[in-house]
Amino acid sequence: MAEELCHTSLGITYAQALGYSLAALLGCGLWLWAWGRCLQPGPWRLAAAAPVVALNFALPKLFCRWEDSTTIVFSWAVNRGSLCMQPFSPSQFVAAYIFPITPLIGSTTGSPPLSTTATDGMPAEPVAAAATDSKAANGSGSSGGDGDGAAQAAQPRGASKGRLSEDAGSLNAMLAAWLAKNAGIAFLVWLLQHPLPGLLESFVYGLALYALLSLIMDGPAALVIGATGLRVSPHFDRPWRSTSVASFWSKRWDLAAGNTLRQLVYDSVVDGSLMAPPAGVPQARPTALRQLVGSLASFGASGLFHEFIFWYLTGHTTRGVWLSFFLAQAPIIVAERLALSALKRRGILLPDWLRVCVSMLLVVATAQHLFWAPCKKHGVADSVVNNVHRGIQGTMKSAGLIARA
Repeated sequence: MAEELCHTSLGITYAQALGYSLAALLGCGLWLWAWGRCLQPGPWRLAAAAPVVALNFALPKLFCRWEDSTTIVFSWAVNRGSLCMQPFSPSQFVAAYIFPITPLIGSTTGSPPLSTTATDGMPAEPVAAAATDSKAANGSGSSGGDGDGAAQAAQPRGASKGRLSEDAGSLNAMLAAWLAKNAGIAFLVWLLQHPLPGLLESFVYGLALYALLSLIMDGPAALVIGATGLRVSPHFDRPWRSTSVASFWSKRWDLAAGNTLRQLVYDSVVDGSLMAPPAGVPQARPTALRQLVGSLASFGASGLFHEFIFWYLTGHTTRGVWLSFFLAQAPIIVAERLALSALKRRGILLPDWLRVCVSMLLVVATAQHLFWAPCKKHGVADSVVNNVHRGIQGTMKSAGLIARA
């Protein structure tokens, strides 16, 4: 009712608000693309970004909501993030600005080829490298696994060291994944209609969140691939196969958000500057302390952003519980790396299946008490599950797959 009164007072319908927003976002994307061709990163880019930031703050009011969507614009102004990785055509730049995607490095016309020089690879939501020196990081006590300490292909410093050289697939592959996740989330929502024991319920909640988020991301990504020819990096990569907590966050879970945190928060800390260093300038290896501070800052920023999301959905905060969940991941990863390094020195290599079990137990157990508990307390989990369930039923009724009541 409140939102209906709000729309009435604004004198526009929801469809009109959506149309105005899309037109404004298109204009903002072209504005940034044009200024990016003639302005160097720094104060003048910040000035050019200012009206876009203001508009991003104002647009949600058309939907009677407030939401911050300025991070990618600020990253562009300081020469970090996906909009600064490579040359884009206007349509590709606008798509990367509007949609939750990470463009594949070297996927645009005129982009430089990928370097094959080995580096010490930092994770997308950077935490792993802070635990030990490079030798310990590369000897993690595993018989295989994700290779979270192995060298990765070098990228330009401002766009470095994430899963940016991997292709999420063609248009047909993305559409197939999108359809499969529709079926997967339908099954998981059905499963959540039944009582489940604690850890199993938290694991299923996690799978459902993975399916829902990747469903939302894969659809726009498929449209972007089809409309602009821009290839994108994967959003998720089978997080249930993580052989460490570090690889869960860095290489498998919500990589679009992880890349943004790495590029804007972690890289800024380890570089000692908000402004990205010039491309091609060799950078000294940061100290372990600076990497740890960067990791804590990244997880802290993620926690604060999630607190904001929770407030946006419910009108309440979690009183810092979600922030605690994300901050707890950094010491867990440090302890994990030290333990695996100690086992390695003793000649003990843990099998991948055991590492997967331990990693999933750590993630699911902390999530059960620090992530899902507030969701259940304030009815967020039940509300989302029930809304998705009703949406699935409505779609199936419209398609004639089940009888109407």
